[in-house]
Amino acid sequence: MADRADIGDHFDRFPPAQRQALTRTWQAIGSLLPGARAAIAYGMPTMQADGVSVVGLDGFTRHNSLFPYSGGITSLLRQELAGFQQTKGSIHFPCDEPFPTALLRRILRARIEEINAGYPRGSGESKAFYDNGYLKSAGRYKDGHLHGSWRWCRRDGSLMRTGSFRLGTQVGEWTTYDRAGNPVKVTQMTDAGRGKGGA
Repeated sequence: MADRADIGDHFDRFPPAQRQALTRTWQAIGSLLPGARAAIAYGMPTMQADGVSVVGLDGFTRHNSLFPYSGGITSLLRQELAGFQQTKGSIHFPCDEPFPTALLRRILRARIEEINAGYPRGSGESKAFYDNGYLKSAGRYKDGHLHGSWRWCRRDGSLMRTGSFRLGTQVGEWTTYDRAGNPVKVTQMTDAGRGKGGA
């Protein structure tokens, strides 16, 4: 993960007007994705949701570029992006102007939807995210069933529930948490997936 200084150092390489445009765009991304974390990936500032790259941003000699890490986004939003020069994986915008916030919001929401649609992976790994970048759920599938440890979070990022499955059946201890992360209900599941009581 990168801290604010790392991102600032990266943008400091550019002339003042370009640096300001990049910084303002980066701040807008952070505001729209409060659940994401800054990283330097592929050599550029990138916002990642639970380790998954959502969008990258960098400057070049004649333009700045937004990288949605997906060629599908530019196809999906073809009409909205008609006024922007594009490559397969990037959207160019002027060196001295921040990227339009309303369009940025559309791109980021479309990107989160695309990330969600990419799960479960072939390995069984599954994640889902809210459109603000916070994790909604995470766990694994086996033979098409929820299997092993799972966790669910609220839209503000706080942990809401944890529990385990055995091929789709709830097993073991299931815990519900308040927004401060304190357990408020614990239920022991039987092999049939029914609770045996709780605290």
